[in-house]
Amino acid sequence: MRINIPRFALFLISVIAFFWFIPNFYTKAFRLDTFHIGGFFSPITKEFVIWEAAPGKLTYKNEKGDELDRKAAQKTLPFMFYNSIDKWGAFPLESIDGKSITYDEAKFGIQVLKLSVRDVLSDALPLFVLFESSPIGASLDMPSDMLLIKSDKAVFIDCASGKIDEEKSQSFTEALKDGGVTFPILKAFSNPTNLKPFDEGLLFADSGNRLFQLKMLNGAPFVKQISDTIDKKILHINVDESDKKLFYGSVVTEDSIYIITHEEGLKKLPLENYNPQTISMSAYLTPMYHSIISNDLSVENPPTLYRAAAKDFDIVHRYQKDVPQDIIQKRERISYVLSFLTPFRIAQFNAFSNEVLFDIKPASSVFFAALGIIFALILYIALNFKKKFYAVDLIAICLTGIPGFIALQIFGSFSKKV
Repeated sequence: MRINIPRFALFLISVIAFFWFIPNFYTKAFRLDTFHIGGFFSPITKEFVIWEAAPGKLTYKNEKGDELDRKAAQKTLPFMFYNSIDKWGAFPLESIDGKSITYDEAKFGIQVLKLSVRDVLSDALPLFVLFESSPIGASLDMPSDMLLIKSDKAVFIDCASGKIDEEKSQSFTEALKDGGVTFPILKAFSNPTNLKPFDEGLLFADSGNRLFQLKMLNGAPFVKQISDTIDKKILHINVDESDKKLFYGSVVTEDSIYIITHEEGLKKLPLENYNPQTISMSAYLTPMYHSIISNDLSVENPPTLYRAAAKDFDIVHRYQKDVPQDIIQKRERISYVLSFLTPFRIAQFNAFSNEVLFDIKPASSVFFAALGIIFALILYIALNFKKKFYAVDLIAICLTGIPGFIALQIFGSFSKKV
């Protein structure tokens, strides 16, 4: 069996392109990825209000599954829809326990933390922007240098010349060591944008797994230890400067998530069985209750777990929302057809990595993939019944299905006998 290498190369490139194009086009055509479930704990009704977003439709439901009027549902969620409620003139709102919520309390009383698996697992470069945290004016000016964290010291590099500022580097390195920091730095993070109300500098964990903060105040280093040794390995640190000031950072370990509050320091979020390798999490913090929502992305059609916590982060309410059965059935039908169209698919991205991937996955249904291959073979034999066809082409179709059949029709057989 001799193969025409140029034609085989064209065939292979075409098949790889079809493995990517067909699933992506088919998914977008049927809007498979446009169904989303959200929810928020209502301080008015003391239960979760769930919304389901489907193509062209947004539905609000209570925990029993009863559909709610959109306006009535939004009135029970003042921290989410404060502008709409204010437009309707419904403030102040009163909860079932008699507490009143004003427009200002709703508008300025919510801060959101979202942690995806890909963010937690991704590694950042050891190069950071360190602002002047006490600027003369109200705005933050971009610094002229960058902070590079090395294994045994902090180094400031001038962006224009590329030269190291030896004096500043030595000053900050000594301040870190005097503040109790032991090198090397394990994890560090800063918020590199100056479009924020204030600057909290750099949050980092040293070799002892202790959490520190580094700021620059009037050009001088300021080092603060936030916590003693954390009992688990720190995987991710985030800085979140918000004028709501409910927290200014978060820390992810092997089994827990902590937020760094301005007044109480490190606070652990109530997430039982948390796995940073598979679980994405959103936390909506308010002065009354906190809504903590999580999904296990390693499970097909995962349920959404909702937890409502009091101000001290004690759980007061739990709820689980499963994906509706009709949506699961629709996804299964679409996956069957997709398996028929192509026995493999190439994914560029997934929920577990920020990198561009070349991830080849087999069809979800072996049966329908086999039907697609048989269909492609029958078509090929029927179209070439009066011509001579070759074993190498049949083998290629058996391995690649309909994409291989299309490629052979475009470029012809890649047998040397042609």
